[in-house]
Amino acid sequence: MKKMKRSIAVAAILSLCVSGFSAYAAGNTSPAISPAMEKLIQAKLIQGNGQGVNAAYLNKKATRIQAAVLYLRLSGLEKEALAYQGTATYEDAAQAGKVLEPVVGYLKQHPYLAGLEADTEHFDPNAPLTAEEYAVLLLKVLGYETDADYKSGEASAFAASQGIQSLQGKEKSPLTNRLMAEATAQALQAQLKNGTGTLEQLLSKHAQNGAFKPQTLQQTKYGAIDGKTYEQFGTLGWLGVPYAAPPVGELRWKAPQEPKAWTGTREAKEFAANSLQISGKSTAGSEDSLYLNIWRPNTSSTKLPVMVFLHGGGNMTGSGKDFQGEQLARNTNSIIISVNYRLGALGFFQNAALKTGNALDDSGNYGLLDAFRALAWVQDNIEGFGGDKGNVTLAGQSAGARDVLATLISPLSKGLYQKAIAFSGGLTTASPEEGEQKSEDAIVKILVQDGKASNADEAKAWIAKQTPAQLEAYLRALPADKLVTAFGATAIRMQPFPHLFRDGTVIPTEGFDAINNGNYAKVPVLLGSLETEFSGFAFSDPNFAPSINDGTLFTDQTKAEQYAAALKYGSEAYAGFNAERVAEKLTSAAGQPPVYAYRFAWGTQPGVISERLLTLLGAPHGADMDFYTGHADGIAAYFPQGYFSDENKPGREQLSAAMAAYLKQFLYTGDPGTGGKATLAAWTPWTKDAKAPIMRLDANNTTAEIGMSSQYNQGKEAVMAKMKKELPEDTYKLLTEKVFAGRFFWE
Repeated sequence: MKKMKRSIAVAAILSLCVSGFSAYAAGNTSPAISPAMEKLIQAKLIQGNGQGVNAAYLNKKATRIQAAVLYLRLSGLEKEALAYQGTATYEDAAQAGKVLEPVVGYLKQHPYLAGLEADTEHFDPNAPLTAEEYAVLLLKVLGYETDADYKSGEASAFAASQGIQSLQGKEKSPLTNRLMAEATAQALQAQLKNGTGTLEQLLSKHAQNGAFKPQTLQQTKYGAIDGKTYEQFGTLGWLGVPYAAPPVGELRWKAPQEPKAWTGTREAKEFAANSLQISGKSTAGSEDSLYLNIWRPNTSSTKLPVMVFLHGGGNMTGSGKDFQGEQLARNTNSIIISVNYRLGALGFFQNAALKTGNALDDSGNYGLLDAFRALAWVQDNIEGFGGDKGNVTLAGQSAGARDVLATLISPLSKGLYQKAIAFSGGLTTASPEEGEQKSEDAIVKILVQDGKASNADEAKAWIAKQTPAQLEAYLRALPADKLVTAFGATAIRMQPFPHLFRDGTVIPTEGFDAINNGNYAKVPVLLGSLETEFSGFAFSDPNFAPSINDGTLFTDQTKAEQYAAALKYGSEAYAGFNAERVAEKLTSAAGQPPVYAYRFAWGTQPGVISERLLTLLGAPHGADMDFYTGHADGIAAYFPQGYFSDENKPGREQLSAAMAAYLKQFLYTGDPGTGGKATLAAWTPWTKDAKAPIMRLDANNTTAEIGMSSQYNQGKEAVMAKMKKELPEDTYKLLTEKVFAGRFFWE
């Protein structure tokens, strides 16, 4: 009985009412059901037969809560919203009525309709809305987003092009119940953006799908997996889930294949091996490494946004376990996935002897193809984990971020994700010829090591005598660790081995100039950078490392000033390469959705971290990652004394919470906004003429300090000009000829 009352109440709030309601049943009933009403009844979007709706009521203004409930019904989320019992809610949720009060709270926790809120604390459920606002909502249900697919303020016109014609020309007019019914009925016949059918067909699918069952045992396309529960964080996790067949034997240097199905239940409680890589003086990991890790809140929520993360490490080192998402999943109410992908000689390898005529296999971009395979796995499986395959964000840090940016210009990215995040990445590609040279150099090194040649010239002569088939057989027979070792660990000096090849299939031959022609994935993008982005690299540079180790950096004024200059100018160039240059490139293209950028500066204020660490590191490359994950795996792990402390804990925890809030809003809506909080500054998009184009993220020991900043980092030529003017000649030469030379952001 209670369930029936709730159903009737919802129908009444929607005001697309049943004939049994006394308020509408007697008197002025419609002589016949309109086609729109009939369509909504058939789709079970309204109750009863619609005979009780009178003309006066149809002409009444529709309200925000009506639109919200219709959105939830069209999206298959109504039952979930009505059952919401969380603590996040808008202050005026009760104004929706007792039955729908949970719905307003649900929309605060799951900000699908952030654009309809009155402000960050008020939803104003009974406020009227315009035809334009309802057009935005209907397009969102169909998979279209403002700015990504159509310009702000042009939703009604764009909706008309998709078959929702009743709202066109009425943009600023208050939406009536009649218009709402007509537009909704037309939307049911509209095609979804992803091309999988009409909205009406999707509704049938919603009816078949139940809520997510919050348990560790889940089913994938390939078999059942049993994960783990993170009781402390209220999160579920599945670790080491295969997303591709092991790329070994004949599959080495091939595009990734689907994994084979298994019987029984596969344990998913431990991380898989890292992709094979240099570790100290030897190697670690395995060729069999194509696995991903999944974290989500331990709730029954469905249609959660999904963030797929590619780790850093120069595409030479690192793994998916470097970014653990059990806390971030809860803090953003999202699904977080981290991915292992092939690295170094196994991930990016160009050699003519391996060419087969298959464009993907011949691309050499195996690590990037792994990322696309992981995204395809998400499309095939994530709905079973309560995720929304139509709301996927591809994110990455450092080399992973450069990989993300490379996917933007790849034709293979179509339909696999809707937003992108590049934490400290940059626009880098390589020619296939550079890859060929690198592979030959590695083979020469191995031939000399194995005694097949006594020097490089003999090795090259040996290679020249081999037929393609013979050389291929030799390469495929080589132990993987020899290949990895031969490629070395050049990423330490930011002299990456050639990778992200402009092969013409995975990455276009024109590279990032494809953006100039509009031939790329036009999605909202969020960019990250750090205030002293270069400090970690200066710290390990051979020109400074000895004086850091023996302490003379702090007693030798000249060396101290040179190090400070390296941090200042190197960070300006490197952080600018990661944020300003990318933002400028993207926003120069017509039709690019909003681009957001930040500069993370925690650790650069006196008194927050130790004075020594402030001098040496400040806010180095990668320091922001711990603020997202809640782990102390980065600088804090290397320097447990003086970095994270009880004194700076209140400020950094406040900053971490704010960063998660902004990220959550971006994952849900493509706009970080105010992070859904009245206390946070509004994060505005990057524009050419913005006086404050970049968000600054910082905190003192007690309080987060966040706001849009006028800081602008210039490019290499401008930085060099300043250095020439401001530095002694010997310092200028040291930095430009030794410390910065050869690093990718400087070339």
